[in-house]
Amino acid sequence: MPRCVPYQRVILATTSAQPSWRLKQTLLEYERYVRQIPNTERFAIVGMRLIPQPNRLLSFRDLAMRDGKFLAFAELDWAVQIIGQTLLAVLAEQQAQGRVITGLHCDITSCVVHPVDSAERHFVQATSNILARCFNAEQLEACD
Repeated sequence: MPRCVPYQRVILATTSAQPSWRLKQTLLEYERYVRQIPNTERFAIVGMRLIPQPNRLLSFRDLAMRDGKFLAFAELDWAVQIIGQTLLAVLAEQQAQGRVITGLHCDITSCVVHPVDSAERHFVQATSNILARCFNAEQLEACD
């Protein structure tokens, strides 16, 4: 099971007898999850850069630069934490299905929160949608 080291924002994969999997190439993904409900809209935007690494480490950075500014500031902190937790949950699901994903660095490149219409589940869904597109047979290759 992966574990998170919050200070370094590094997720360490346990050594396993199972074959490990790695992304074939860097992926830049963006998901705008909008759910229309009468008289309101449910809203979350997530952007991620997933970069294959030549080791077994998994890392997560929420301080990606955008327009010369650091992305993670106080208003986004709760959403960024949810994105990181969702990444860990999806990695654990992949491991339970027999695919240990290693050698991955994830940068959050965008995160947009609406003060009223954003909720935790919307960021979970947006992040899950991105990772479903990335963690599939076309994007992954077996490693030694």
